[in-house]
Amino acid sequence: MADSRVAALAEGALMAALTVVLVLAGYFIPFLQVITNIIWTVPIVVLIVRRDMRIGAMATVTSALAIAFFTGPLNAVLLFIQFAGLGLVYGYLFKTGAGPGRALVAGGLVSFFSTFLSLFVTSLVTGLPLGGILQEFEAAVDHTLDFYRRMGMLEHMARSGMNPEELQAALAGMIGFLKLLLPGILVTASMGAAFVNYLVAARVLHRLELVKEGPPPFRHWQLPWYAVWGVIAGLALWQAGDYYGLPLIYKTGLNILYIYFPFLVGNGLAALSFFLYRLKPGPFIKMLILFAALINLPVVLFSLATLGLFDPFFSNRRRMNPSDKGE
Repeated sequence: MADSRVAALAEGALMAALTVVLVLAGYFIPFLQVITNIIWTVPIVVLIVRRDMRIGAMATVTSALAIAFFTGPLNAVLLFIQFAGLGLVYGYLFKTGAGPGRALVAGGLVSFFSTFLSLFVTSLVTGLPLGGILQEFEAAVDHTLDFYRRMGMLEHMARSGMNPEELQAALAGMIGFLKLLLPGILVTASMGAAFVNYLVAARVLHRLELVKEGPPPFRHWQLPWYAVWGVIAGLALWQAGDYYGLPLIYKTGLNILYIYFPFLVGNGLAALSFFLYRLKPGPFIKMLILFAALINLPVVLFSLATLGLFDPFFSNRRRMNPSDKGE
């Protein structure tokens, strides 16, 4: 019993050290931060699955204290607020054998809550209210114009036929669009972080033989049929808000559609990969398809989203090959 406890504590210390290394690698090598910020929780997930939640929580706190020593308390607190909860939740869900759908939904909710909490803490520390962030976006237009003026770029644009007023209007339109979709951007970023973290953790656990099955092949990923109702709700709110002049309803519908768009594109891409797997085209045809997609990217994205919308509703892939479980 004592030996088992010592082994668990030693493994917890090792995983905490690995977590610290991953975080510090992103902190001192900035271009790695996008990757390390998402995957540094994987050692915690592995530890919880191998041992238990208590050891995982202890390793998380220990690594947080070590990281605070190197990066400062504020950086450590913000980092762990944003991602530590995700690692603990995924560890528990993998430990209990939860399915991918349940794990991804729970992970997405935890990630969104953690992102909002991180913004709230940042607001408290800086003294800038959350609404002030939007005002900073608006001030960025004036800062950009001033930068262009000092660099002499406004004169060059004027010779090309664009005056400062038109540039200011274009920048203001971009900022306004960003403000409109800010809730959707935050939700999408949170869901994306949770999704990548789940995939990496599932792959690692499968490689270590801590879970029986890894993620299914990409061609078998599919949204449930009732996901269609979210798109319908978004379209209805968007059109109703526009028709009746209700800004909040309009923004809500638009943000729902924005959140759904990457899921629909991903689902459409999975369906396309399934059909290509069945048809088995040659390398030349694949390269031709890729080239055509790159030069017509907006059309391709819209087409994939449309395919992703109708694919789960009609269950095309299940009807074509219901027994195919993937190789």
